[in-house]
Amino acid sequence: MSAGLPGPWSRPDYRRLWFATTTSQIGTQVSELAIPLAAISLLHASTFEVGVLAACGYLPIAVFGLPAGALVDRLPRRSVLIASDICRCAVLASVPILYAAGRLSLVQLLVVALLVGTFTVFFDVAYPTLLPDLVDRSELARANSRLQISEQAAAVIGPGLAGWLIGVVGAPLAVAADSLSYLGSAGFIGGIRQRGSPGQGVGPRRPMRTQIAEGIRFVVASRPLRAISLAAGIVNLFGRMLVIVVLIYLVRDVGYSATAIGIVFSIGAVGFVLGAALADRVIDRVGLGPAIVLGGCVASASFVLIAAPAPGVAGPFVALGMFVYGLGALTFTVGNATLRQLITPAELLGRVTSSTRFLVWVAQPVAGVLGGWLGTRIGLHGALWVGAIGASLGVVPLLTSGLVSLREAPAQPAA
Repeated sequence: MSAGLPGPWSRPDYRRLWFATTTSQIGTQVSELAIPLAAISLLHASTFEVGVLAACGYLPIAVFGLPAGALVDRLPRRSVLIASDICRCAVLASVPILYAAGRLSLVQLLVVALLVGTFTVFFDVAYPTLLPDLVDRSELARANSRLQISEQAAAVIGPGLAGWLIGVVGAPLAVAADSLSYLGSAGFIGGIRQRGSPGQGVGPRRPMRTQIAEGIRFVVASRPLRAISLAAGIVNLFGRMLVIVVLIYLVRDVGYSATAIGIVFSIGAVGFVLGAALADRVIDRVGLGPAIVLGGCVASASFVLIAAPAPGVAGPFVALGMFVYGLGALTFTVGNATLRQLITPAELLGRVTSSTRFLVWVAQPVAGVLGGWLGTRIGLHGALWVGAIGASLGVVPLLTSGLVSLREAPAQPAA
């Protein structure tokens, strides 16, 4: 261990994982704004087409999420992370290349979104399952919190950087920054010495559907994991729909430029950074289960701040709503990730991670199509209200789950 560094920071492999996720997240924030803005401003995509583009980014998550959990439990997790980063780098690099050749089209952006979403599935399942091998059990809450701080700090820097880059070089060329960030992430992960839990991937290979079913059964049998999964699915369905619609709303109804939108999202993202920084302290103060419930309730209620105001004051209220959402969502996220890592056997962690996230993953492509359809049918502001009211239903499974009385995680069971 390195002298003078506290907790998980004393572990070199953890620091490398932190640098990797921070580097890639900054680039990801650029693409998340640049790709839809390229479709809106350069290709003149309709509201429904922008919704379909968003859905394509999340459709692979719903399709490959559960198999990814089984494969991550079979393969060295570090290798999965490196391969995912390199593939995302190559796919995103095609956007500026096609633009320079004058061949960029909406169909090609849809394909890029599908491929990047596919490789993101494997990365997002693998990195939290590798984390328990890099730090002590007692350090998991702090380690998760610090990873979320870097991710959310990137969300503060990213939209402003995206707005500036788009204004200077255009949306397609701004995507090149994300491509390079994944290459940097792969380099940091390549320096991690720990490749996975002892015994990972050892033994006879059983059918994938059998392994997937084991992860689902573990989640269904766990009352807290079951409630968390349901709540996260509800909030992500309506919340993601609202975020997709609000981007179009700010461009078309409010008349904001790319730079102004970047500023709004950056201000809102400060709440995510603050929420990540405070999450482990909230967990220590009120207990693991109550912190998860508190975070989920705050996140569910925050969307009313985005939907309620008139267009003339939409920008400040969108920033405020995102700020409040970040405070709650990051407490919820850090808490449920820590609970999952504490109560799940290592050899099941990939499958349990993908199973708990399955409803979230399914909700995201549905949210893109639903947001585009509602925006066309009832107007963009009406669609924002549907998102806000729907997200508020996420508190129901949390308040009826028994999590309020679960101050500490139960002992990890045998597989």
